[in-house]
Amino acid sequence: MSLFTALFPPADVVAELHDALRPVRAAHPRLRWVDPTRWHVTVRFFGEAEPAGQLDGLDRVTAPVLRLRGSGTFRQVLWIGVDGALDELGAAAGVPADWRPHLTVARGAVLPHVGFTGREWTATEVALVRSRPGEGYAVLDRVPLTTPNA
Repeated sequence: MSLFTALFPPADVVAELHDALRPVRAAHPRLRWVDPTRWHVTVRFFGEAEPAGQLDGLDRVTAPVLRLRGSGTFRQVLWIGVDGALDELGAAAGVPADWRPHLTVARGAVLPHVGFTGREWTATEVALVRSRPGEGYAVLDRVPLTTPNA
């Protein structure tokens, strides 16, 4: 079982990006498009591990205000960038120094550029997610992030 912690964007943010990608999907039907129900921002990947303390300390992190913006590619992955104050979350989660928050939307050999700027949203929780080939994702646990009004 592979484990990772993730931020899941709210439904309105997912719908906005899904709509914005409609012409890109039509222009690039050979890409393997990730189902929007699986869209997430990986905070930290643990690989083959058992659930044990991966969310510890994250409940003290201030909920960041984020925005999906721009795109990029690496190793046949098309991703949408994430702007926002993620330093505190990254430090608390123990992410590597080269962490580049993103949301994977497609895979393929020839990838387009996507000019996109989405609405702001507040990441109110971090999820611990299990991934198994053929089974997909299962959220095992969640921890709320601290909000100024909480």
